[in-house]
Amino acid sequence: MISPTETDPVCRLDSTGGRCELDMNLEILHGVPVFSGIPPKCLKIYAYMSKRARYGEGAFLFRQGDADDRGYIVISGKAQVIRELKNSSVFLEEFKPGDFFGGLALFSRTNRLFSVRALTPLECLTLDRESFRKLLVQFPEVTVAVLEVMIRRIVTLEEKLFQDRECTGG
Repeated sequence: MISPTETDPVCRLDSTGGRCELDMNLEILHGVPVFSGIPPKCLKIYAYMSKRARYGEGAFLFRQGDADDRGYIVISGKAQVIRELKNSSVFLEEFKPGDFFGGLALFSRTNRLFSVRALTPLECLTLDRESFRKLLVQFPEVTVAVLEVMIRRIVTLEEKLFQDRECTGG
């Protein structure tokens, strides 16, 4: 007989420690400030709804202007945030393990404001808009935490763009 762990796609065992992917996703979410204050039974639902995605070095997770419905948490590797201008590109930020990004897409159908490219082989935990919205109805306290992170990031990125414009005389 095959055990439920071997057949359940969410509870696949990893190749190193034999841990369940659901448990690892739960641990990752718990370590991210946006999600760390969510009660454990609620967080387990987020962990269950999350999917993993892998990207090769140099691959774009998404491009500026793309429509996308996912939020991302970096599990391993590094990613670069780029704002593409008419005649150049501006490096804005680097994401590392534990960083959450793409939250605007969880709330609204907006096109991406920047591009994100893998600097190294990259693995992310992702959650799509539809699943996120269903969970917000059950756990509205998450809304404020996610919005706070997104607002801080937008302010930081705007400051970086203004600094770059001042340096270039734009």
